[in-house]
Amino acid sequence: MKRRQFTAALAGLLCLSSRAYGTGNVFLDYDQAALDQAYDQRNWAPNFADVIARYSTDSAAARAQFPPRTERYGPGDETLDIFSPPVTRPGRKLPVMVFVHGGAWRALSKDDASAPAGTFVSNGCLYVALNFSNIPAVRLPEMAKQCQKAILWLYANIERFGGDANRIFVSGHSSGGHLCAVLLTTDWPSLGAPMDVIKGGVTMSGMYDLYPVMKSSRSSYVKLVGDEMAEFSPMRHLGKIRCPVIVVSGDKESPEFKRQAADFATALAGMGMLKERFTLANCNHFEVPEALNNQRTPLSTAVLKMMS
Repeated sequence: MKRRQFTAALAGLLCLSSRAYGTGNVFLDYDQAALDQAYDQRNWAPNFADVIARYSTDSAAARAQFPPRTERYGPGDETLDIFSPPVTRPGRKLPVMVFVHGGAWRALSKDDASAPAGTFVSNGCLYVALNFSNIPAVRLPEMAKQCQKAILWLYANIERFGGDANRIFVSGHSSGGHLCAVLLTTDWPSLGAPMDVIKGGVTMSGMYDLYPVMKSSRSSYVKLVGDEMAEFSPMRHLGKIRCPVIVVSGDKESPEFKRQAADFATALAGMGMLKERFTLANCNHFEVPEALNNQRTPLSTAVLKMMS
């Protein structure tokens, strides 16, 4: 009863927060220009180009040190890289961390998401970097469905690579943080998997309610129709979450990304599903996922503890 009451109350809050108020405002106290700025992290991170370049170079270094096995879970862009520890005990099944890359739903790939691999394989875990189609090749709903398809493939196949199908965890950053949250709120039995197929989540700098996003300039390329905005807004499906979630953001992110992270964490805490909340100090949006590149950071320590 407590969860149902909380979910109903949250739905009411979402309806209230979705109403613009004040002359010229399109969402909360934002006019159009301010809302557009709040959903463009480049305005808040002057070093964004340098950091994004590091994704590629650091990922290339990780692949050189821990060469992955690339597998296909579907046609076209539907591939994934599986990173394994160099030495494992025969017969041992290892926990699996799946990472969903960001890129505003229209950029980057698994080749930019290899850098955290060392943190996981050095601690007896498999690390999986997902690839999927980006906008405009597909729309956002198809991106989400490809990610769901990847989880189903991993559940059916990961034990062939030394992984434990009963210990699959998911993480993601930015638009990948959104897709990670979509995976956490997926109705898995309708797709043929257990409701608890995912054992834990790490959402980093994500967007969890698409209503304000679709009010911003991002709507120029993110096209949703009918009920899709609600369908792919994780905040509107919290009752489907069946695992602990770590929510992460940077203290130098835009105000809307800070608000979205805070609201998501508060809702999870009210449901007893918030594992930990991290606000990374002196860290902008693009720098957040780099905390996983070092196994000794507090975030990496917490994630590895959750997986153990």
